Amino acid sequence: MPSVIFDVVGTCFSYDAGAEALDARLGDKLRSHGVSPKLLFYSWVCSTERDYSYLSQIKQYKPFFEILSHTFVRVLFQAGVPNPENFGTEEDVKFVMDEYKKLKPRPGMGEMMRILREGGFDVWCCSDANVDRVKGYFDGAGVDMPLDHILSADMCAAGKPEPEVYKMARQKAGSDEEGEVSIFAAAHAWDCAAAKSAGFLTAYCTIYELDPCEAIFGSFDLTASSLVEMGQAIVDKWGKK
Repeated sequence: MPSVIFDVVGTCFSYDAGAEALDARLGDKLRSHGVSPKLLFYSWVCSTERDYSYLSQIKQYKPFFEILSHTFVRVLFQAGVPNPENFGTEEDVKFVMDEYKKLKPRPGMGEMMRILREGGFDVWCCSDANVDRVKGYFDGAGVDMPLDHILSADMCAAGKPEPEVYKMARQKAGSDEEGEVSIFAAAHAWDCAAAKSAGFLTAYCTIYELDPCEAIFGSFDLTASSLVEMGQAIVDKWGKK
């Protein structure tokens, strides 16, 4: 059976809950220093993704949320906020992180999954988040994702885009079987680029980054502007006729 393996956070679910929580908690204080709460939140997440990846590369793997919980002050400092050590409290950081974990599904995510399954695809997901958390995301959105089809980077103690993660995903999803179609789908161009290097066909959605930046990441096998469009395009292109 052909398979599709999805990235989760940023692709199937947006980061908006965390940005909204930061705005609700500290937005007015941030704006008084000319700092956009939304931009600061995305800077915090992106710098955490960088540190998560770099620590994985030097074999000092740490879970994503552990890094996120300890790096708020440095992001405030880099944004030019005066006295960043005293700007927020541990309770503020905990509130934002707890709300961030209540990820909101992207528009049409459930419909996309239905299109793929009805089109004959075995649907998996692969995330840097742990299995239980990912299961909670899908359950909260009312979308079925079997526990044994949720792959976490924790399973191989490495973080995306380390090759070990994609190798593990291919093995778990049965993608190494000769002649079997296996697609990796994401809204992160770097994620698709890494999956392509690991032998996956790639489907990229512009819903998060807008610009594919092909001059940097190369081209992908399929590009779509929404999840529903991507799901249908996968079925049309690779589904069994």
